[in-house]
Amino acid sequence: MIKEQARPMPIPTGNTTASEEEQEMRNSGMELASEEEITLAKGVVENVVRYIYSDGAPDIIEQISDGNPQSLGEVAGNLVTNEIALEEEEGRDISRDIEVEIITEIVHELTDLAMHENIVDLPDERSEQTFMGEALTYAIGTAMESNDPQFTPDSMMEMVTNMINTSSQSGQPVDGVMAPQEVINGA
Repeated sequence: MIKEQARPMPIPTGNTTASEEEQEMRNSGMELASEEEITLAKGVVENVVRYIYSDGAPDIIEQISDGNPQSLGEVAGNLVTNEIALEEEEGRDISRDIEVEIITEIVHELTDLAMHENIVDLPDERSEQTFMGEALTYAIGTAMESNDPQFTPDSMMEMVTNMINTSSQSGQPVDGVMAPQEVINGA
């Protein structure tokens, strides 16, 4: 049985200033990204979000309907890796250093969609952060399993190390969720 299309959340109109968006991305760990990389990352996020809240909504809602962070994470990882592949086919070079940040944004969007659709009940910020952290772990695992030769367990370890070093230099606490063993092993 096909679910009736849910009323999607409105697509952001882009009325927010670029400096606020850039500041948000910088705060989430993109301090070392160039202006061009930030612009490319925002474009990828906007394309995926546009898809989520338009044509993709019914399929995505069905795929995450179990309320499991693994399902949500796998959808996020697939959406981002597919969009990056499309961008690169058009000649744009997307740094894998910012791919994790893009995935993080998409996990957040999908979590908001799941909460809006009453698929998951996350009563407080702590439960929401825990859910998103677990989903992010699966999303990164999905990206590592993709056919992308630049996104490997070794490159992932380097990215995480850079994120930790950047966070410790800026005085920000390093937050995280324990990764399942299969993600660590790349299985």
